[in-house]
Amino acid sequence: MNLKEVKLVTTAYLPDQLILTGPMQVAFAGRSNVGKSSLLNRLFNRRGLAKVSNTPGKTQSINYFYIDNQIYFVDLPGYGYAKTSAQERIRWQKLLEHYFENSKVLAGLAHLIDIRHEPTEHDLMLHEWTQPLVKRHLYVLTKSDKVSRTRQVQAAVALAKHFQIDRENIVTFSAETGDNKHLILQWVTSLIE
Repeated sequence: MNLKEVKLVTTAYLPDQLILTGPMQVAFAGRSNVGKSSLLNRLFNRRGLAKVSNTPGKTQSINYFYIDNQIYFVDLPGYGYAKTSAQERIRWQKLLEHYFENSKVLAGLAHLIDIRHEPTEHDLMLHEWTQPLVKRHLYVLTKSDKVSRTRQVQAAVALAKHFQIDRENIVTFSAETGDNKHLILQWVTSLIE
């Protein structure tokens, strides 16, 4: 996978705008301000393709990036942002439910969690809810450049225990340095093969 050709092809705000069939998809999910857009831009080697903001909750739609004419990277709305209205949170929840429960081509979910904080109740809910719906999961501990190597290992071990998952399904990642970008791309490639 070389990610030479990357284009934003669809922005879905409503269930009938979702792409649920066709080329394979890998989704990226996490709480607001976890660094999803920064991760995608680092993977794409492009600044600003996925919109980065200092304001949590900026991604309010499901965004489909078509990669090398073979796979979609799907940027899901961030969850858990307190200042979002209850009505908006319900809309996002229904949109995500429709996506996860009806997609015929979702091959994997990259679940992003800020390495500096314990997983939230929302993180655990996403983990438990998507286990039967998505075959392959990768847990990405973002912002790894903000903590020591020892803390990175401790966070990965703690997450594996908390979620009862294999340590090999967890990677640390820094959008600042690109640390472990290759591991995320290897995981995506393994979904295609």
